[in-house]
Amino acid sequence: MTDISKKIENRSYTRLELSLPLKLLNYKVKTKNISPGGTYFEVVTDNIGLFPPGKMVKFEILAKTSTLRLPSGMIRLAGSGTIIRNEEISNDQHGKKLGVALVFTEKLEILFD
Repeated sequence: MTDISKKIENRSYTRLELSLPLKLLNYKVKTKNISPGGTYFEVVTDNIGLFPPGKMVKFEILAKTSTLRLPSGMIRLAGSGTIIRNEEISNDQHGKKLGVALVFTEKLEILFD
């Protein structure tokens, strides 16, 4: 007998549990997970209308790099994405905390500083 309460995984990409700085819509947040196809993050806001499903947004992700031949450094990954889901996680005096899923709509551009 199988346990039907377990959710079937239908994602196209494996997600990595990585906390990377993410900037979008004048917010600075951290990713909760990321994959080649998108990312999930949480944001505290007083204006949940900024994050509706279907909204296209520009964003930047900051990542640390290291190679055997070069010293470690920081790169920025810039791109566009579409918000596909948001969910209210909590509500307190600082605003509503939303979980937001963002699918990348174009190949990310690497920006070197």
